[in-house]
Amino acid sequence: MRRSQKPIVIAARRSPLARAQAELIGRRISRLHPKIEVQYRWVESQGDKTLGQSLADQGGKGLFTKDVERLLLAGEADLAVHSLKDLPASDTTGLVLAAVPRRAHTHDCLLTPNGLASINDLPQGAVVGTASPRRASQLLKLRPDLKIDLIRGNVQTRLQHILNPEGQRRYDATLLAFAGLSRLGLTEHTAQPISLDDMLPAACQGALAVQCRAGDHVTLTRCLPLNNPEASTAVHAERQIVSGLGGDCHSPIAVLAEQSKEPPTPAKRNADAHWFRLRVRVLSGDGSKCLEIDEQVKTKDLRRLVKRVIKDLKNRGAQDLIKTGCEIIPLQMPAQTQAAPPPQAQPAQDVSASPA
Repeated sequence: MRRSQKPIVIAARRSPLARAQAELIGRRISRLHPKIEVQYRWVESQGDKTLGQSLADQGGKGLFTKDVERLLLAGEADLAVHSLKDLPASDTTGLVLAAVPRRAHTHDCLLTPNGLASINDLPQGAVVGTASPRRASQLLKLRPDLKIDLIRGNVQTRLQHILNPEGQRRYDATLLAFAGLSRLGLTEHTAQPISLDDMLPAACQGALAVQCRAGDHVTLTRCLPLNNPEASTAVHAERQIVSGLGGDCHSPIAVLAEQSKEPPTPAKRNADAHWFRLRVRVLSGDGSKCLEIDEQVKTKDLRRLVKRVIKDLKNRGAQDLIKTGCEIIPLQMPAQTQAAPPPQAQPAQDVSASPA
C-alpha cells in the first residue's frame, strides 16, 4: 500500500513555549517522514485571554487546550501538541494521545531577582507569585511565613514580573517548570532545580502530549514512533492518581512516577527487572496537612500499586483535603507601571533527552 504524502498540520497555542514545543515535534516528524510537509496552526486559547483571573474561577486548565482540540475535532488540524500537564486527566471524546515523547526535566525551579538557589533562602514573609495550588501548598508546608500572591501569564511574562526594577516589582519570587525554561533557552535566570523532596511536580510535568483524532489512522501511524514507553507508563499512572482522587488542575496534588535505575532490593533474581518509583503528595491549601506515598514496584505491578494508593489516600482523608481547595487570591491589584520588554526566548532546545 502506498504511504500517504498528505501534509501534516500541527495545532498548538500561540505562546512562545507552546510554539517551541510544537516545532520540536514537527522537526521530529520531518526526520521520520522527510517527504511529508509539516504545517502549523497557532491558536490563542481562552486561558491566554483571561490572565488576570484564577484558573479555578474560569474552569481550570482545560481553557488552555479546548480551542486547540476544536481544530482537531473539526478536521482543521491533524495533531495537537500540548504540555501534558495542561490536559484534563480524562481524554476528550473523539481524541486520543497518539504519543508521549521522552520526558524532560520534571523539577520546578525558583526564580528571584537576586538568583537565590533555595526556598529556604527567601527572606521572612517574602511574596511568592504562583497560580498553582500544588506549588502554593508545598511552599507553605516548607515556609508558613511566605505570602502567596496570584501570578498568571506565559513564561516570559512571569519571568519579567521578577526581573522588573525594584520599585515596580510586586513579587519576591516565583516558581516555573524547569522543562519550560529549558525549551525556551532561559535557564540562566535560575540557579538550579528545586529538590523533589521539597517540591514534587504536577502530574505529567515535563511531558508533551501528541494528540490526534481517534479514527485518524494515518496520523496515528505517523506519530507512534514518537512514543517513549517509559514516559507513557509514568504519565498514565500519574493521570490515574489525579483522576482517581477526584482531583483536577486546581487541587493541591503532586505526583511523580519514574523508572528506578536499580531495584529497591539487592536480591540477584530482581537485578534485571524494571522498577518504578511512585511518589504522591496531597496537601491542605495552607500546607499544614500532608498525606504522602513513596513506594517502588516492578513495572508490571504499577497499575496495581496505583489502585492501592488511590484507595489508601481516600481512606486517609485525601478527598477531604482536596475539597478544601486552595484558591489563590491576589494580595493587591497590579500596579499600573510600564514594564520592561519580556526576556527573549532563545531558539527552541530539544530537552526531551535530558535526564530528569
